[in-house]
Amino acid sequence: MPGVIAVLGACAGPVETRAGYDGRGLDGGGLGGLSAVAVVSTDAADGVSEQARTAVAEALGRRNVASVIAQSGAPRVTVSIAERPSSLAVLTDDGRVVSGAKRRRLLQNCEDRTQRLLLVLETAGAPPVRAWAEEDHCKGEFTASLMPLAERAVAALADRRAGVTLRSGRD
Repeated sequence: MPGVIAVLGACAGPVETRAGYDGRGLDGGGLGGLSAVAVVSTDAADGVSEQARTAVAEALGRRNVASVIAQSGAPRVTVSIAERPSSLAVLTDDGRVVSGAKRRRLLQNCEDRTQRLLLVLETAGAPPVRAWAEEDHCKGEFTASLMPLAERAVAALADRRAGVTLRSGRD
């Protein structure tokens, strides 16, 4: 029995990453050849916002999207990050669930927090396209989740892919 408790207390294992997109999508279904600037919507005092922007810029770079200096009319990717208790859901004014609530698991010893990364692609003459990725963590640090969240959000933006993936990490 002590071995089981030690394994449960480690909080390591599969981490579920949920991703999705909202908007018409991109013509051609991809980002290849696009030049965009990745900017953060807020500056967190601990530098996490800049780390999020860097993670998104790297994920975009792996899809052949060049990060450029902001120019008038240039495509722009706004990066927003948020963390909240997982027991709280986020709804739209009309009651549509944007991000659902999560129940505490059996034998879980701490409250989960939802870590969410949102991308908004704005291009001249087109409605914005939103893509997001989120994970629930009990003890996992946001900085450790940034790159996996950026990869999934960029994949949702580029490929119009929504769904759930699993990765190993600290829950």
